[in-house]
Amino acid sequence: MKEAYEGFYWEIDADKEHDTIINDLARIMRLRFRTSLTNPSEAGKLLRRPPRILFIGPPGSGKTTLSRLVAQRFGLVNVSASELLEREITRKSVIGREVEGLIREGKLVSDDIITDLVSQRLNETDCKINGWTLEGYPKNEAQVIMLKTMKQIPSLIVLLEVDDGVIYERHEYKKVNPLTGEIFNLKDSNVFSNKKLLKKLIAKENDKHNIVKERLQVWKEFAQNFGDLLKERKVLTLAADKNIGDLVDTISETIESVGKDAF
Repeated sequence: MKEAYEGFYWEIDADKEHDTIINDLARIMRLRFRTSLTNPSEAGKLLRRPPRILFIGPPGSGKTTLSRLVAQRFGLVNVSASELLEREITRKSVIGREVEGLIREGKLVSDDIITDLVSQRLNETDCKINGWTLEGYPKNEAQVIMLKTMKQIPSLIVLLEVDDGVIYERHEYKKVNPLTGEIFNLKDSNVFSNKKLLKKLIAKENDKHNIVKERLQVWKEFAQNFGDLLKERKVLTLAADKNIGDLVDTISETIESVGKDAF
């Protein structure tokens, strides 16, 4: 049945609350209506292939911020591997406790753990309907293979490049609001002068110099061959030290120019 109705078939998790199910159904109906008005002959193709934008780059290159901003601009679902892990830590689940211990010791989270979390999230209804931006995954060859196995191949890859010195400096001044997940830079005078805000901000374990050094090495090893692993995808390479607004505009223009057939 799935093959016969490909492009017009969605799975809805009936175990969710009624309001969530209704919202999922409403998104489907809105997307079908909007697509049909645009070009009825292309409706099935567009419904089958929502935009999937993958952000990759070294730690501190701005993947998280750019992924969120692009998702907001295009109405996509933003998926962050680190946020998925943090959610498990907050829940104090078995996985969360294991992950917390690994991060504290400066060790990497196993491929199986992060892949399961990412796979579950990308297969949720909102990601299937609206498309997604993804950052923080994949980080090695095994994870790229797993991404392909999930059949979650990105339509566009945004590769961010930045010097090591900038990376270390960004992490040194990086703080996070644990309540909202919002990221701040202490070099921003507006942040530094806000004493009430400063009291709330914390430095994440993952941003310590020795851990950043290890994460950077992992990235460099991955960066040497990721091009061959994802060579069939369109790659947009950007200097991550540019103005954030200009970067978002460039990425947006590329997404629009790729054309609906790529999605």
